[in-house]
Amino acid sequence: VMGSIVGSRATLHHVRDKRSLRAEMRALRRAIAADPADRAARSARIWARVLEVTGLHGGQRVLLFESLPTEPDTTEWFAWCREHDVAAHWPVVDDDHLRVEPGDLDPTVLDVAVVPGLAYTADGRRLGQGGGHFDRFLPRLRPDCVTVGVAFAEQLLDDLPTEPHDARVHHVVTDA
Repeated sequence: VMGSIVGSRATLHHVRDKRSLRAEMRALRRAIAADPADRAARSARIWARVLEVTGLHGGQRVLLFESLPTEPDTTEWFAWCREHDVAAHWPVVDDDHLRVEPGDLDPTVLDVAVVPGLAYTADGRRLGQGGGHFDRFLPRLRPDCVTVGVAFAEQLLDDLPTEPHDARVHHVVTDA
């Protein structure tokens, strides 16, 4: 019985740590997004690095995301894909899971998945919004699908509180 109480306390402490870190990272992203020109320039640098890391090219399928106003801006990323014959898809929340649109695509056909996050570590650990959608989605990709976490440099941390179900990405790319 003592072990379950200690475990519960540790879990509650862990959740509280994640909650406070999420609030801190959201505030940081709002500060970055306050300068639209800077956000656009930094987003372009992130995309250039995504291309370097993945070798993304025509004929491939990539999962991007429709960016929130405080995330790296993906508008030009989708435009790049159209210009280079890359099929760009995006996730849509469907209850507890993510669907790949357009076409409710089977995630195993994706070659690259670009994933947003509130914070990352260099070894691919990710702090998301808290819904667990990407933690459930990433294991559905085929093993050779390259997963890339994207964030502003300030969102790259030395450590993050993680749990066994937290999915990692292969690469983390920032604007720095």
